[in-house]
Amino acid sequence: MSHAQKTIRRNPFATRYVASARLTPRDADGVILDLAALVVRLGANGGSGAIVGAHGTGKSTLLSHLADAVAAGRRPVWRTRMSHRGDTIAVIDSIRNAPRGALVCIDSWELLGPAGRIVARWLAGRVGVGLLVTAHRETGIPTLFRCRGSRHLLGALVSQLPGYDEWFGTTIVPDDLDAAEAEAGGDMRRAFDLLYDRFEQARSSESP
Repeated sequence: MSHAQKTIRRNPFATRYVASARLTPRDADGVILDLAALVVRLGANGGSGAIVGAHGTGKSTLLSHLADAVAAGRRPVWRTRMSHRGDTIAVIDSIRNAPRGALVCIDSWELLGPAGRIVARWLAGRVGVGLLVTAHRETGIPTLFRCRGSRHLLGALVSQLPGYDEWFGTTIVPDDLDAAEAEAGGDMRRAFDLLYDRFEQARSSESP
């Protein structure tokens, strides 16, 4: 059995294949983003920036790759993710303990709450660190990039998944992507969930 045949036995829309670190950040047209240019823009914004967009539009993916790009340039990078309001103290501590000049990356900025966001920005200014955050709307931090889901983006992301040439056009067809994007309304994460189910259904019907 070939490697490609083994790959198709696994659902390419499984979480381990569509995780933020595995997908290449792209814009709504499906074009790969110029991370180096965004790092330069981040510096022009005073070393801080916000990645803004609706749920499931690629904010966490872009944050992950941008953090890697900044770290490759020898700027210290501290990463933290808000899962719930109870993480606020840990995030504030991350800012307080980061070395001067560092970039503190915060996924899900809104979960800090109004008071937490005020404290975080004040403290970042006091200790001399930058903030790179993801948010659903304007934050008061200069907007670095606006993420938006689209059919073009979904198609480009799907083309990155393992075994693409083996199952696209057979197990999954373009109409499936159209339907998933229409139902998900621009939420690529939701579209992947729908395509996961569609892949399982189609694969079951193809089984002898």
